[in-house]
Amino acid sequence: MKSKSVIVLDSTLREGEQHSGVRFAKEDKIALLHMLEDFGVTLIEIGHPGISPEEEKICKEVADSAKRAEILMHSRAKIEEVRAAHRAGADWIGIWASINPISLETKFTDRSHEFVLEQVKESIMEAKKLGMKVRFTIEDASRTEWQDIEYLGNIAILAGADRISLADTVGLWDPNQCSEAVKAAVASFPCEIEVHLHNDLGLAMANALAAIDAGASVIDATLCGIGERAGIVDLLNLAVILSKKRNQSLFDLKKISGLVQVLQLASLCKIDDWRPVIGKNVFTHTAPYHIKAVQKNVDAYEGMSPETVGRIRKIEEKRTERSCSKLSPYLRIGRPFIKGASELLFHRDGPGYRWVQMDYRTDDRSSFYVIQRVFIGTSEELKMEAHVDVHVHHCDSAFIFWGNEIGGTGLLCEVEIEAERRIVESPCSIFIPAGLKHTYQYLSGSGTYTNIVLAPEYNLSLVAEGEYQEPPVPLIKKEVANLV
Repeated sequence: MKSKSVIVLDSTLREGEQHSGVRFAKEDKIALLHMLEDFGVTLIEIGHPGISPEEEKICKEVADSAKRAEILMHSRAKIEEVRAAHRAGADWIGIWASINPISLETKFTDRSHEFVLEQVKESIMEAKKLGMKVRFTIEDASRTEWQDIEYLGNIAILAGADRISLADTVGLWDPNQCSEAVKAAVASFPCEIEVHLHNDLGLAMANALAAIDAGASVIDATLCGIGERAGIVDLLNLAVILSKKRNQSLFDLKKISGLVQVLQLASLCKIDDWRPVIGKNVFTHTAPYHIKAVQKNVDAYEGMSPETVGRIRKIEEKRTERSCSKLSPYLRIGRPFIKGASELLFHRDGPGYRWVQMDYRTDDRSSFYVIQRVFIGTSEELKMEAHVDVHVHHCDSAFIFWGNEIGGTGLLCEVEIEAERRIVESPCSIFIPAGLKHTYQYLSGSGTYTNIVLAPEYNLSLVAEGEYQEPPVPLIKKEVANLV
């Protein structure tokens, strides 16, 4: 049977910016917003306009760009922040407050219950007067006595709140506790119940499913679960679970890989290889026994087809060799060695000498690969046809060009990334994000080219032809320019 349908609110553009090191550019927020809409998200939280005039301006531009989704903006229980959300064009406003002892002490500088309740009432009434729908969040609900939750929630509803959200702000609920709280809220409040669940104990997804079963109508989530501390519910994982376990086809699952790629580019967050649904290794078969069974019938070791979520199956015929202990000794001295380019897929031998400076052969603990190519002289024999085909890595990589003349000048090469081609003169460094097609070619001069790939074995870092996907967000193309 098909279970009760839920709304998944995506908070990547707001909660995601509370993830350490993340602050999205306005253009990237707009690109992610459009991708989330295309994925099937109908309610998107984009930011907190009351923080500053700059944040209000960004929120307005992002909201104005929405094609289909309703837009929610964050706000403290303050009239001036409510007005900022209205000016920025919010459809929904998410007002929050908390009244447990630690919140009164640390967030309201020892103000009384009555002060907080009055702030909540006034801000919700102002939001309704301005024509916005209101989600009122009881922050830190998981550490708040039920009678306080009920009292605060009813004050919000009397003021006009359309939805009550329970926030497990520090991620302490287990599924039973979450379920009981949601059931009590459903019984007490005549409106939709939403939950905002943090993942500090790794229980956010389990709590989300328990909340749905208990009657919650709205679940907050983010792309890959990014957010403050350990983050919140993973939108992409939840989308697959709702489809496979709850018979709710709310999202276009084939767009998952593209969303992951763009999130990593925009946030600089990297997804671990074994993460459910989206990790690099999730559809990889390595053990010989498993491979033999999968080659007969993929269902032997796959509970879900990779094609469902825009992935492909990978069979690793070559197993990683067992090595000596990686724990001791800690200080080891590796010896670089000359190697032809023909050992590398998509490469052929060409001009210059290649030194493998670091990989699993110089130190089997290495997590990255470094090769250095040395160009000596400027003779015509170096000017050959391109010998590096366009290729893609699962991981980030970099090109570093250093010439033999003063200050590292004296080397001229050509670099191409996603069909944007430029002439580059040393010294220069080029960062290549994971998942982008790229290549380079020597043109003239003398010096060194260094390639750093964040994988211990070069060939295993490569994306197979069937795995590659065009970047979902068109890159801004500039005119071909010489960087001289």
